[in-house]
Amino acid sequence: MITTNVYVEFGARGVSPDHYGDLMEALADHAPGVGPAANGNLSVRLFVNAETVLDALAQAVKVTSHAVHGLGLPDTIVGVEVLTEAEFERREAEPQVPELAGVTEAAAILDVHKQQIARLVERGELVAVQDLASGSVFAAAMVRTYAEKKHSRRIGRPVKDLGLSPAERALLDALVTSAREGTPANTTSAVKEALVEVLPDARIRVHYGSQTPDLTSALDRLVDHKLVRTRALTKAEQKEGNTTDLVVTVLDKGARHAQAAGSAGDTTS
Repeated sequence: MITTNVYVEFGARGVSPDHYGDLMEALADHAPGVGPAANGNLSVRLFVNAETVLDALAQAVKVTSHAVHGLGLPDTIVGVEVLTEAEFERREAEPQVPELAGVTEAAAILDVHKQQIARLVERGELVAVQDLASGSVFAAAMVRTYAEKKHSRRIGRPVKDLGLSPAERALLDALVTSAREGTPANTTSAVKEALVEVLPDARIRVHYGSQTPDLTSALDRLVDHKLVRTRALTKAEQKEGNTTDLVVTVLDKGARHAQAAGSAGDTTS
């Protein structure tokens, strides 16, 4: 038996608050959430216990359709989604807004001057998701895709030597490799022990605190250089005894420095 979260959307608009309350009462055994969808349709989300995901979907469709029809509302289903409870909680912990990049951030991703971003927009090679008074805003993922597939870094700025210590360099290399391929095998045991797991979207959970003082110091330096970004754990990510762990995201600048060091040692490219 598994617990699932099922979303059912009906082609009913202009539903009254009283009907929402009636549906909540009719579906009370399933911890429901009822309200208007973004497009104005009636949406119902509920938890269902069943043997399989397909069984849960069939059960959810049956009970919600019965409840909606019983209130005299249009019961035509226009969309459904079913997730295991674990997947639902994982998605709830994800940022709800995709990562955005302004002109400065887009220039950093492409390693070009900010003026070059305006030229790329004019040529239609980059498309802003919105133009604000302060400048264009882009989807960061789109800028990274452009950088990987079409952009020539020969017009960018050289990567400067930041004077990273061997420990800082080793940690950066391990973080970059972990984000791309999983925890690397060719690194020191101390670094390997600090890299706990690779999370979705290439983020890495790391031990942070008194148990790893040298690596903690190295991580702080990477943050100061804006090579990586860190955040505290969400409740869903916390594990007993490791509440001081951090989630690390390797920034584009960090990936460039690791790549430059890999191809030319510690010299400036």
